[in-house]
Amino acid sequence: MDTILVTGGLGRIGTALCRELRGTYRTRSFDLRPSTEADENVVGNITDIDALVDACDGVRAIVHLAGIPGNADFDLLLDANVRGTYCVYEAAVKAGVPRVVFASTNHVSGMWEKAGVFATPEMPVRPDSHYAVSKAAGEAIARYYADAHGIGSVCMRIGGFSPTDKAGGVRGYYMLITCRDIAQLVDKSIQSDVLFAIVNGISNHPKAYQDLESAAKLLGYEPRDGAEDWLDDCPDDVREQYENVTWRHLNREDMLDEWATVRATRGK
Repeated sequence: MDTILVTGGLGRIGTALCRELRGTYRTRSFDLRPSTEADENVVGNITDIDALVDACDGVRAIVHLAGIPGNADFDLLLDANVRGTYCVYEAAVKAGVPRVVFASTNHVSGMWEKAGVFATPEMPVRPDSHYAVSKAAGEAIARYYADAHGIGSVCMRIGGFSPTDKAGGVRGYYMLITCRDIAQLVDKSIQSDVLFAIVNGISNHPKAYQDLESAAKLLGYEPRDGAEDWLDDCPDDVREQYENVTWRHLNREDMLDEWATVRATRGK
């Protein structure tokens, strides 16, 4: 059985993945404290390249989840999310690990959502926060190491996540990814032979502003869960709001024009 290194193995997603992937991979958590769900544990800091290299011994792939999962002081984000991601990829090169699955975020395209636009991974990034900026930088690091060092990478723009698979509010009903769906997405990312890809990481939600075409085409991702599985149990007002959600679908010319126009207007 192949071993995978899960950075941030003690976090919400890391804990779920170590549990869901049990029997498919041997999981080795790398975090500040041990995980009870992982098969093995290495305690260390994500910016310690030497510790990461040691932790990579014998692993097939790195699933990089570690970092600050939301807005924080920008210097902290730089250290944990940007420098930490750089350290993971440097460790992969030094240790000869051929593949990294990187946990990015839907917030990298968050301003498209705020503008009411249906977003695909091929569209220019429009981060909605400093946190999102740090994850966009992580995607750029992944792209560089794919081109410069041949490290295969899949960047997952993860939507909402709950370890209980429960959506909260109308946005939760079109952004949630369940535990078994994210486990499937990670597994297919590890098994894939694509050199580099950015995919959206959500379950099957007809009202989502993010598409799943790239994840399906490149990885064979087929989410098993979706909002319509839970709508019968949600409050009437949330159901009504969900059913009224709509997004603008832009062709490439209109998309680039809107992106550049917003950028130029705000730069004045």
